[in-house]
Amino acid sequence: MTDPNLLAGRYRLLERRDRTGATWRSRDELLQRDVTITGISLPPPGPHRDRLLGRIRAAADFRHPNVITLHDVVSFPDQVWLILESVEGRSVLRTVRAEGPLTSERAAEVGLRVLDAQTAAHERGVHLLADPESVLLTPDDRVVVTGLTVFDATDELRDLGAVLFTAVEGQAPGAGPHTGSHTGSHTDPYAGPHTGPRPADGGAPARGDTGRSGPATGGAGNTWGTGSTGPASSGPLAPLLEGLLAADPAHRPDATTARTVLLGLTSRPARPRPAPLLLVAAALVLLAVAGTAFWFWPRPVARPPSPAPLPTFFAKAPDPCSLISGEQAGRLYLAASPSREKTTCDWSAEDPKAPDSLRNTLEITLVREPKAELAHARYLRIRSNDAKDTRVVSAPADVPGLGDEAYAFQLSNGHSSVNSVVVLRVGNIVTALQYHRFTVPDTDGKGRAGALQAARWTVDSLRGRK
Repeated sequence: MTDPNLLAGRYRLLERRDRTGATWRSRDELLQRDVTITGISLPPPGPHRDRLLGRIRAAADFRHPNVITLHDVVSFPDQVWLILESVEGRSVLRTVRAEGPLTSERAAEVGLRVLDAQTAAHERGVHLLADPESVLLTPDDRVVVTGLTVFDATDELRDLGAVLFTAVEGQAPGAGPHTGSHTGSHTDPYAGPHTGPRPADGGAPARGDTGRSGPATGGAGNTWGTGSTGPASSGPLAPLLEGLLAADPAHRPDATTARTVLLGLTSRPARPRPAPLLLVAAALVLLAVAGTAFWFWPRPVARPPSPAPLPTFFAKAPDPCSLISGEQAGRLYLAASPSREKTTCDWSAEDPKAPDSLRNTLEITLVREPKAELAHARYLRIRSNDAKDTRVVSAPADVPGLGDEAYAFQLSNGHSSVNSVVVLRVGNIVTALQYHRFTVPDTDGKGRAGALQAARWTVDSLRGRK
């Protein structure tokens, strides 16, 4: 007979890990192991539910030593329960509160493991919430990201900056000693709802320090990175932190740059001093192979292929509607199929009845000139006019590394919301992108980040074309 106290006839809920009852310390009675169970309410049937379930399936198939494992999913008509690995450890925030800041060297090691997790997850279509509360340090030296989010995480590197800052400063950036104790939910579509646990608010840490899960309607929000970029006392990590926590996404370093800096700060284990007998044996081996060593001299390692170069000339104007794929449009909460009007392509909101925070639109206008010099002149005229526009709320700023030249800014559209604009040139074409979020102001930077992401996809789409 099935035990009515077991979820799915298998999982026993033992202790609440948060105040909402969404996350529980539990026991898998079949495999006799501890697990953490998190409940997520499902939206009504439609594209949002389909995407959420798709993200959960991707997370279930993903395995990484630095990411919490999703063991199982128990489904009900209006809710799913996620059966997650139980991790023994303390969050970065609780660790520094209890033991003081980490050394720059140790913080860099933690940062590298978080970055490895973010990179691997991104390649598999899994998005992580890796902040000072959801990154655990375990007694066996694991670094485990416990925050899985079912929506796009456009500020992953900024979260990495918050983890590094907290590790070396002893508190989250931009706030006082209570930073990280979230008591409410928010409706940021990019940050939640979370499918993984987060630490509990206040009090002694629960077993595994994975005591809080974002509510199914939103999730706990980040409170750092909106102002201060970190004091100079952050030591060797200060330049990297200043970039990662920059309010303008265009001024942040990419993942490759961050990895290079972190690798430079990590220590390499010293080689043990060999015993005298080992030295003699090593010398004999060297003499024996000296005659053939030349033939085994290592050859240079082949470098991975670089991205296709950007075209310098387009014989005809590319179709602006082909620059963003349907999958990419969905990641920005846009309809998969755009509408066309001459040189302009418009993506409407994926769900017109969705909350304002999810009703985004994108407009891409593309103009081809006979020569690159004429396109450059057009680009400069557009920039000059944008700088004089009275609706501008943030002045045009260069975006390095995006096409041949690019700038970004924001302007009010007169309807209590803001447009994030990117204008770029590749060869003899000029492209303008306007990403509109029905929220004002863009305090979380999601509008600007969305416009820049669309611009990067556009440039990537242009590679190899003629």
